[in-house]
Amino acid sequence: MEPALPEALHIARFDVPPVVPFWRTVVKRRSGAVIPHVEARASALPGDPGAYWAVCGLPPEEVLPVCFPDMLCRGLQLAVLTSPRFPLPLAGIVHARQRIEQVRAIRRGEALAGRVWVEGHRTVRNGGEFDLHTEVSIPGGTDEVVWHGVTTIFSRSLPGDGVKRERPAAPVFEVERTADWTLSSDLGRRYARVSGDVNPIHQYAWTARLFGFERAIIHGWWTLARCAAELQLPPGPVSMEAAFVSPLFLPSTARFRTGRGAEGRLFEVRAGEGLLVAGRVAS
Repeated sequence: MEPALPEALHIARFDVPPVVPFWRTVVKRRSGAVIPHVEARASALPGDPGAYWAVCGLPPEEVLPVCFPDMLCRGLQLAVLTSPRFPLPLAGIVHARQRIEQVRAIRRGEALAGRVWVEGHRTVRNGGEFDLHTEVSIPGGTDEVVWHGVTTIFSRSLPGDGVKRERPAAPVFEVERTADWTLSSDLGRRYARVSGDVNPIHQYAWTARLFGFERAIIHGWWTLARCAAELQLPPGPVSMEAAFVSPLFLPSTARFRTGRGAEGRLFEVRAGEGLLVAGRVAS
């Protein structure tokens, strides 16, 4: 096991905070900031996915949903992102991409430990991107890592370079199954109560407009969890990645589609003809 870094925050148990004070999400504004290594760990993670299952439309099972380990570490993530060492405001950041590697199925009630860290960023056209790493392991002698997620986050608080980059073309696949979703105006607030993620862009239209969005948008993690439910993934190892191409506004309707393509099993979410999410999964 690697040695503890001096700036790491070690916590015996870290529950998901029900509310983060709003001032802690907006007061930090450091132009041209460099993101240092900031880390938080917990030797025991809390939580039962009961309320999560309901809000994401997932059936109760004896193993944890593939996206749920991230939510177990939400308190650690918020500890990192609201740390005095982290230079950017939390409010207004946007979930841009996600990668998940689940090594094996995680049983409900299994003892778990968590580690979250961030370091450095990349410059893009209108700001910067940074990677938030989340790792879930089995505490004990081996510290077996069973789940690792890389959340790529966009922030306008970082200086951009003004360079327009071409978006990768969405993979083409033959659609095998579709599902239509209806998202209510309060879905972001309901998911926030379960997850602890109270970013204003997800709450109300007026709070979202403060950060450049015409309406509230649903959390990327809710969308990915709903995609996982539609994919009906079997318990066991899972590799999943997704790009959040455009916001999924609230309220709205959307269509999920999945099928096989040249790059394996693919999925997407669209509103009308507009592509919102594009991803792939292997299990």
